Amino acid sequence: MRRTVLIVMGGVLLLAAAGCVANPVTGKSQLDLMGESQELELGRSLYSPYIQQSLGPIDDPDLQAYVRRVGGSLAAVSHRPGLPYDFTAVDDPTPNAFALPGGKICITRGLLSRFESEDGMAAVVGHEIGHVTARHAVAAYNRQILAGLVVLGAGVYASTSDDDAAPLVGLGAMIGSQLVLAKYSRDQERQSDELGLEYAVKAGFSPRGMIETHRVLLSLQQRAPGLAERMFASHPMSAERLATAEKRVAELPPDVRDRPLRSEPYRRIAGQVIADRPAWDLVVEGQTLLAGKTVQEGEARLAEAARKAPSAGVIRTLHAIGLYRAKQGGAAVAEAREGARLAGDVFIPRLVAGELLVKPAPAEALTNLDAAEKILPGIADVALLRGRAFEALGRRQEAVNAYKEAVGRDPQGEVGAAASGRLRALGAA
Repeated sequence: MRRTVLIVMGGVLLLAAAGCVANPVTGKSQLDLMGESQELELGRSLYSPYIQQSLGPIDDPDLQAYVRRVGGSLAAVSHRPGLPYDFTAVDDPTPNAFALPGGKICITRGLLSRFESEDGMAAVVGHEIGHVTARHAVAAYNRQILAGLVVLGAGVYASTSDDDAAPLVGLGAMIGSQLVLAKYSRDQERQSDELGLEYAVKAGFSPRGMIETHRVLLSLQQRAPGLAERMFASHPMSAERLATAEKRVAELPPDVRDRPLRSEPYRRIAGQVIADRPAWDLVVEGQTLLAGKTVQEGEARLAEAARKAPSAGVIRTLHAIGLYRAKQGGAAVAEAREGARLAGDVFIPRLVAGELLVKPAPAEALTNLDAAEKILPGIADVALLRGRAFEALGRRQEAVNAYKEAVGRDPQGEVGAAASGRLRALGAA
């Protein structure tokens, strides 16, 4: 047993030694069990799902081009300028920003609506680029995969099966969904602050944008911590980080330190997002109340949000969910239908419309579910709902095929179990 454990641990050490490379930022040798090609592929494969999970891109071409332009200027002066960066402003009303491996970066409506200058946005985007250039998500992967190997090693000497490596495959799949938005350490946050400030200064932005950013975030933490709970979970915030930013800016040469904040272009291009903030803040309040099972009050907040922003398809969809939870089925169906029409190519409005229309209008439900499948392929819920719509239309074989697809997409989960139940009921199990 002792000899086998030593062999396993030796294998871990050999793998670690073989995977050491120079960090692009520090130049120091560090463990790297994910090569750059894997990093790029992981970010690419997860970017669209994360955008859709964040309620889709903001429907404002000028704003999207602006975010890409600012992000591109920062990426060009970063430690990894050759990565295929992408920058997207998403409709999530909670203040947040996140980076996936390989340079795939999102910033939310809830955060954009709180800045007063282009430089504040640049500081946040530069900070997220810092996480990418320093490979912080990859570092999380390395820690998890090594921990998995140690656990695997503990099981090797208890079994002589040739399938001992099988759990590593499952671990890899699990990591793919967990590592990318893992909580960063305070040291990683400090490093990304430093890098964000460095990139902003090199790209010509005012360094005072970093101070603006930290003041916004600290104010949220003190006055409305629940509003940015997800951001603070992955990006620990503190007064110390604000004080550090103020100190760093004060140490810069006067011609750099005193660069004016670019408020006018930001207010001009992001003006609609800023103007719409009251409606989207009501969305956050409504969703929070629904989650706390205060349904009537939650629906009322969402109804008010929909009145303030009647052309926002995502808000209309979220209001439909509130109406459904408040047992106003007819109104929920109408609102879901309108939300899907207004939102266009956004997954969640199409999915919600598909679900609520299955009974009253199964053919229309299928149209929405087919659109959802095109936007984000491979989701088990979509296949299950398509099966139910086919059943309602009397199209048995197509229903069977859809249910089998749902089982294949979620063989061990609740959705797969529900699809299996329908297959048994149809005599096709």
